[in-house]
Amino acid sequence: MWIGPGRDAYTAAHTLHVNNYDNTPTSAGHVSLVPSRLAYPVRGRHKVVATLAAAPPGTVQVLCGAGGSGKTTVALAVAEEARNHGVGVWHVSAADAATFDAHVRALAVQLGVGYERLRLAWSGPEGDAPDLVWRLLDAQDTPWLLIVDNADDLRLLARKDSHVGDGNGWVRPPSRAGRLLITSRNHNPEAWGGWVHLHRLEVLTPEAATELLLDRAPGAGTAAEAAALAGRLGYLPLLLHQAGLYLSRADRNPPWPDKPRCPRTFETYRAALADRLSELLDGCTGQPSYLPHRRATTTWDVTLDLLAEQRLPQARPLLRLLAHFADVPIPYTEVLSRPALHASGLFELQPDTDLQQVVNALADYGLITTQPPDRDGEDTISYTATLHPLFAEATRTLDEVYARREEYVTLAARGLYDAAARRDPRRPTDWPFWWLAASHLHRLLGLARGIDTAHATEALTRTAVACTEYAAEAGRYALAFATTDQASPVAALLPPEHRAVLSLCFERARLTELVGDTEAAEAEYRHLLGTQRRILSDDDPDTLRTRHAMARVLDRRGDLNGAVAECRAVLDGRTRVLGTDHIDTLWTRHNLAWVLAQRGDLEAAEREYQAVLADRSRTLGTDHPHTLYTRHALAWILAQRGNFEAAEREYQAVLADRSRTLGTDHPHTLYTRHALAWILAQRGNFEAAETEYRATLQGQTRVLGDLHPHVRSTLKALDGIRRRLDTPPSVAPPRPEPRLVGPRRRRQLRLLPERLLSPSAPPARRYALPVDT
Repeated sequence: MWIGPGRDAYTAAHTLHVNNYDNTPTSAGHVSLVPSRLAYPVRGRHKVVATLAAAPPGTVQVLCGAGGSGKTTVALAVAEEARNHGVGVWHVSAADAATFDAHVRALAVQLGVGYERLRLAWSGPEGDAPDLVWRLLDAQDTPWLLIVDNADDLRLLARKDSHVGDGNGWVRPPSRAGRLLITSRNHNPEAWGGWVHLHRLEVLTPEAATELLLDRAPGAGTAAEAAALAGRLGYLPLLLHQAGLYLSRADRNPPWPDKPRCPRTFETYRAALADRLSELLDGCTGQPSYLPHRRATTTWDVTLDLLAEQRLPQARPLLRLLAHFADVPIPYTEVLSRPALHASGLFELQPDTDLQQVVNALADYGLITTQPPDRDGEDTISYTATLHPLFAEATRTLDEVYARREEYVTLAARGLYDAAARRDPRRPTDWPFWWLAASHLHRLLGLARGIDTAHATEALTRTAVACTEYAAEAGRYALAFATTDQASPVAALLPPEHRAVLSLCFERARLTELVGDTEAAEAEYRHLLGTQRRILSDDDPDTLRTRHAMARVLDRRGDLNGAVAECRAVLDGRTRVLGTDHIDTLWTRHNLAWVLAQRGDLEAAEREYQAVLADRSRTLGTDHPHTLYTRHALAWILAQRGNFEAAEREYQAVLADRSRTLGTDHPHTLYTRHALAWILAQRGNFEAAETEYRATLQGQTRVLGDLHPHVRSTLKALDGIRRRLDTPPSVAPPRPEPRLVGPRRRRQLRLLPERLLSPSAPPARRYALPVDT
């Protein structure tokens, strides 16, 4: 029996009761293989549409991307382009097994397959349905395009016990005038085979996303307001489309007494996302009544259901766990704690569960984006995963996720703490980890407020202490302030004498000292020291750290003898408890040398600096910031002895090394540049000194703000250089002879560059520090 062109192919096939492999009838319904018409212009996809439309015959093109990226829209645009050029087009859906089976049978009928042949082709495992359909496709004399849409489950496209890449199932290279275009969430090239051409869709550009919103809701606001909403929605086409439809129909819905008013503009919609994210993404308000209700989050759940069917049930809880981290790359090998995951009721991890396989599956379907390192042998932190920001936010607000937020936050906090415990906040090679960890910590601190879980609270507090230490070492002072501010409400859930709480108190006192409030810092240090001596001991490392800070305070108050005595006591304790080569012991020795220099004993200070430099170079490395710190101090000693030429050479070398290892805008680098400018001025090279002062001023303004005392000091020095350059050479004042340092000159020494670099930093106003993201 042959089906004529005037009859509906699927209805005829269903009337024949042709059975599938499991001998159950296919679902009834109406199926059309004619592609739908686009209701709106395609925005931001013109390049990929042109590439696919111009694909040569005999090729297989796979358009892949995450759910909601607009794959079907692009495929329909390609179909429209093909129809305009006289190409025959079939549109087959592979959304699920029943739908795909019905569509390919309808395709076979349209290609002229009779009843008996159709029955045999689909009869049990011996059927040759793919071979039959492809023979008929290849026999076509006119150009054709076959679109297989939503082919996420690749098992539907392959023969039993085979793979798509084998090329003997429903996906084959066409012959003659045919082309095959497939849309799928799976962009794993190994799964498709090397003979197909993959085209991955990312989010739209800001300009295209703005145009998309204006197409659907032209009266909802200005282009600038549409651009702001597009950025909030992460430029994802599905979310933009739904937001535009919502706003285009929201004015039809009056406000109900027991419900919030529907947003009617781009701006009000963007503001409402903060509190009504799930409602706006998944609600039916504003959607056409003649279409089935489509939830945005369901678009992603479909993929998770598919992975669960493929024996990867851990994909859903793992994705939800990753959604609790910040919207920056996640070093997943570092922060996913396997022992914690095994013990959690959220996961069903078996001993042989391969977490990397789960991560790869999530990446293959576009739910996350993984990034390997650029070069072999890089740190494991280079292996990262990222989520679409709005997808992560929507995942966190799901009812079933929010109900178990405590468990997810505890798992994430434990993983971040374990990773932080393996890293040194004072080692520059570990700073890339801390740069990411700081963002993740801030997200978890915000989520942890109100969660009274001892494990999460302690882990986050300890991580915040280490992160603050990193921020201070890296010169990111605003980050240090922000970290302590955000960690304080979480730490308040712990006992006030908990060691982690005391460590956070120390970091807050150190920041108080950093901004120049020595009196307040001293009060905080003394209160903390009393508590530590009561519950710990004088020789506890945390107590010794506070005593070390008190020695700095004594130095700043002018009590040099008291500062020397406290430094020697701390040095003795740290040597016994931590050892002679510990980084903290070496730091105390460095500070002791500084105080000795201020008392006028330059020879003793130089000997101690030389010894500290040798030990720091041996234990920390020649490029460690503390090693360069001591080299800077030795250059300062040379300057105080009047050897300006040698001091200039050393400052030049330190400046080059600090610029290379810390960056040109790091406070330590700027301190050395300021000191170099001072030396150049002392040697009479005022033009070069002016150049260095200007470079220092630009860097200090960017890093510290216009009101910082260092900036005012540099401005004052620069003004003095300008007056020197404007003074005629005949009346230029003679260069002062260098004088050795004595006790009476301690206050004058505070104006010299070394004072800028000492642990007792000059006063700084907190509000002058710029926001550091």
